[in-house]
Amino acid sequence: MKAAAEREPRFPAWLGSPRMIAACSVVVGIGLWQLGYEALARTRYFKAYAIHHFLSSPLQVVQAFGELYRSGELLRHSYFSFLEFAYGFLLAIAVGIPVGLLMATVKKINYYLDPWVSCLYATPLVALAPVIIVWFGLGILPNSLVVFLGAVFPILLNTYTGIKSVKQNLIEVVRAFGGSRLQLFFKVMIPDATPAIITGIRLAVGRAVISVVVAELFGAEAGLGFMVYFYSQRFLPGPVFVGIVVLVVFGIVSFLALEKVQGWLSPWYAHQLRRAAHGMEVEQP
Repeated sequence: MKAAAEREPRFPAWLGSPRMIAACSVVVGIGLWQLGYEALARTRYFKAYAIHHFLSSPLQVVQAFGELYRSGELLRHSYFSFLEFAYGFLLAIAVGIPVGLLMATVKKINYYLDPWVSCLYATPLVALAPVIIVWFGLGILPNSLVVFLGAVFPILLNTYTGIKSVKQNLIEVVRAFGGSRLQLFFKVMIPDATPAIITGIRLAVGRAVISVVVAELFGAEAGLGFMVYFYSQRFLPGPVFVGIVVLVVFGIVSFLALEKVQGWLSPWYAHQLRRAAHGMEVEQP
């Protein structure tokens, strides 16, 4: 009776994992895309309105990927976009974290910089990109500056918020035991704010990828954004989708890598998230 009551699950547990569900969702979406394209291709409107100049199937995208890869064009464009992303993103980290720390700990610096940060953060990047390109010309440098402006503010603001959100009881304990300001800063504030800082860096990844495309649309001689614009002007959707897919995959891989870094730098925070998620699952009827 006890064995009958404790029935074995019909499917392995790994099939119900969040990552497997997400992967299945992507596969189903690609399958529906292919089926929709094949159904549309059988209609008389497809040839009448030349829809193949505006839409590609997943198989055609894979074929275009192979052609661009064999010709070396995809690697060349990816190389330039990666350089622009790396330079701008690393500069954003090098500037955003120290400035956020200073604004959170020194009131006068916060008073001086807060208006400028608010103004620049509220300014659309699309409006700033042409100005930067006019000032610095074409090339990796101006595009990297556009990426920097797109990525620095999430890092800066999350660093500021993380330092300001440090638990007051931890600060009081360190002060009660005679801890110095440096000990308070490096042993309490920085570790407690690390999850917020890493979250800001993860948010900045998406903005940096968008900034790469924006910069290359306004002025570039190579890059994935340039490739998307170039082939869209020639009504070749296959290479356009290839550029989009490469940018999306790069953003997802970077985001997941930073998630691993966050778990390594602040394991207690990852443990809290797992406990919270488990508690939500238990509470569900």
